[in-house]
Amino acid sequence: MVVGEFTQETDLVVIGGGPGGYSCAFRAAELGVSTVIVDAHPSGALGGVCLHDGCIPSKTLLHIADIINAASLASEMGVSFTKPKFKAEGVREWTTKAIAKLAAGLDSQCRKFGVERIKGRAVFEDSRNLAIRDGDVARLRFKRAVVATGSIAAEHPALPFDQRLVVTPEAAMAVSEIPDSMLVVGSGYIAVELASIYAALGSKVSLVDEGEQWLPGVDADIARPLLRRLGDRLRGMWLKTNVKSARKKDGTMEVSFEGDDAAKSARFDRVVVAAGRRPNLGDLHLDRVQVGLNGEGFITVDGHMRTSNPRIFAVGDIAGPPLLADKALAQGRVAAEAIAGKDQGARFDPRAIPIAIFTDPQIAWCGLTEQEAKAEAIPHAAAKIPWGASGRAVGMGRGEGLTKIIYDPPSQLVLGVGMVGPHACEMISEGALAIEMGATLIDLAATIHPHPTLSELVSDAARQAEKTASNAAAPAP
Repeated sequence: MVVGEFTQETDLVVIGGGPGGYSCAFRAAELGVSTVIVDAHPSGALGGVCLHDGCIPSKTLLHIADIINAASLASEMGVSFTKPKFKAEGVREWTTKAIAKLAAGLDSQCRKFGVERIKGRAVFEDSRNLAIRDGDVARLRFKRAVVATGSIAAEHPALPFDQRLVVTPEAAMAVSEIPDSMLVVGSGYIAVELASIYAALGSKVSLVDEGEQWLPGVDADIARPLLRRLGDRLRGMWLKTNVKSARKKDGTMEVSFEGDDAAKSARFDRVVVAAGRRPNLGDLHLDRVQVGLNGEGFITVDGHMRTSNPRIFAVGDIAGPPLLADKALAQGRVAAEAIAGKDQGARFDPRAIPIAIFTDPQIAWCGLTEQEAKAEAIPHAAAKIPWGASGRAVGMGRGEGLTKIIYDPPSQLVLGVGMVGPHACEMISEGALAIEMGATLIDLAATIHPHPTLSELVSDAARQAEKTASNAAAPAP
């Protein structure tokens, strides 16, 4: 790397230090590409929203919620605990330690691969030069660039963020206090996870959304057990309801609603807006480098993660849905290999991207859902096996779970797998592997799983479906 008086030079600059950015940087450096990461996080640490404000703190907090919920369930098994006591500062300290440990690991990876880090905000000057604002280096000249700036929470028109009474999901993860009452606006997994966390910590939580369905895109059979449990734990759940207006009153937010089921108005100590995310374009000035955007404002890319400008790539949330860290990690590696000249093997074209919701019970799925198959007129059949048939689930007191397989009837090819119940997020990888490898029901049914486990329900469901499919295909005597 050559350092001039005013301009530093590099083969590759990665803009953004989240999962997509650091996976790209590490892989590119591993392949011999001189690489710099430019990231604007105030601490100077890599990891992006996922590590500092999103995936890691939320899953850490959800684990704490699981411990609290498990203590409650234990009383039904003859094991009694005193009512859990917790302090916001203790919860926050534990989460901070987890984040710091993982951030230190990313620092170590930078040193291992020789990736240089520059703190600051990147702005494109043209297709070869970046200006770095608020950084130690004023300007950077590059051969290739990867945009990995992620996404940010979308504001609600009636609830502008003040990060005190009305906060982003990221701010809510900081657990500065446990409010007595909380409103979460949104219907997706972020909204549901946040509602689960704060309900377990003792807040009276209400969920509201203008849509017609909680967890849109989730198979209805898979979502049902979670929604039943949330109905018991939350103060209210209101669909087809708009937040009409809001005003500050006596240190709370007084929110007015417009809908059939919700109250006309209510006061909350805290409001979290988790009603969608938008691309974090910031002041990159993509117009200066002719990088094209789609109708929703995300960067358009091809299978190698190239944008309309062949020198510039984009990975992760900024490249469009699904907005998932695992997708970003994979795309980062693909972009790095394409930049290093391995185009033939480097292509992002997954058959299945697993999606995991770490609530109680957990939800996970990959591939086609039954609703998607119906909407797209794809021939399919479904096999469902309730967890009430599992000795492991019954012994855990968690027989409400379900495993579901979507398959093609003639070929018995597995098209989709969904689960709801404890540890579903850890088990869904088997379904993703089955779809990627083109497995059939027979393949899953013949795979020996340990007994008694929750994972064996995958083979049980496949066996049940395989018998049904075989009987349907057998000629009449």
